[in-house]
Amino acid sequence: MKNHTDYQELDDMRDQLAKLKDMLNSERIITERMMRRIMSEKANKLLRRSIFFIVIALLFAPYMIWSIGFLGFNSIYGYAAAVFLIVAAITEWHTCKGLRDEYFSRYSIVEIAETMVRYKRMNIKWLYFSIPFVLVWGGLLAYDILKAENLPVMIGGAVGFAIGLAFGVHSLVKAQRTANEIIKATRDLKREE
Repeated sequence: MKNHTDYQELDDMRDQLAKLKDMLNSERIITERMMRRIMSEKANKLLRRSIFFIVIALLFAPYMIWSIGFLGFNSIYGYAAAVFLIVAAITEWHTCKGLRDEYFSRYSIVEIAETMVRYKRMNIKWLYFSIPFVLVWGGLLAYDILKAENLPVMIGGAVGFAIGLAFGVHSLVKAQRTANEIIKATRDLKREE
């Protein structure tokens, strides 16, 4: 009789263990869904940021051509800036392709992490091109402005450059931090598997 109750208790414990495993599996699935939703929301912020920059770049391209000519400087500066802004918009579009919602619901955690690493790398690679371009372009334009002794334009250009630099650095740091948060979340999910 005692032997029968021991088996009964053992069977009860197995049933409880099976139920516990089911509960843990369902909780892991819920946790993964929540993490994917959080990652998707963060990626949406990056996507909105990218769309904002694309729109600004495309709006400012013709403005740069007009404003440089209006100020009386060589129009090559305006055309160079317009080409730079169009290339920046295309690069930004290419960089943010993997940030859509469906990407975070369909693809594996590893693929999401790879996409975010690619996003970060492309942002850094863009700096390798854009910083030298802006320094050369701005330096040549500043030289022409100094040669023309146009102090108001020089002050306006310096203030605009400082504001643009501060905004750009802040935006880049924030975007890289958000990408790092998504990558960290993918690592946490991968560890739970």
